[in-house]
Amino acid sequence: MIDHVKDRLEDYLTKIKKADNSEIPKIRSEFSNWYYLLSDDEKNEIEPFWQEIKETARQTIKDIKDAINELHLLNDVKIVVAGAEYDLHEWMTISDYSRLHNLKVSRVQNWISRGVVPRDKVLAIPQLNNVKLIKNELYGALL
Repeated sequence: MIDHVKDRLEDYLTKIKKADNSEIPKIRSEFSNWYYLLSDDEKNEIEPFWQEIKETARQTIKDIKDAINELHLLNDVKIVVAGAEYDLHEWMTISDYSRLHNLKVSRVQNWISRGVVPRDKVLAIPQLNNVKLIKNELYGALL
């Protein structure tokens, strides 16, 4: 009996994978009708098989949720400097900023020196050999 159920389930899954969204309700209904036509003895016989499938599904869902949470952590990149927190999606090195906006590094450094880029938009990090980060906004002639 269990082999028959496995075959039926494989057939069901194959049909679901190949179906477009409009066909899925009909396929589910056919499978559901087949299952509810089984006798109680047949349902009891395949119960351990269903439990195994449910546990595998629960574990797969847990693994997917864990992976999604891990991706969220990777996207949530921040740095704390002198007690202030900065989102590194908004801040970049001067060379990255120059490359992104097709500017020479010397021009961006000049803008910083002359105050075209406001002081609060430049972050020097002493712990990283005074590397300077610039907030990714448009400055000077880019406006």
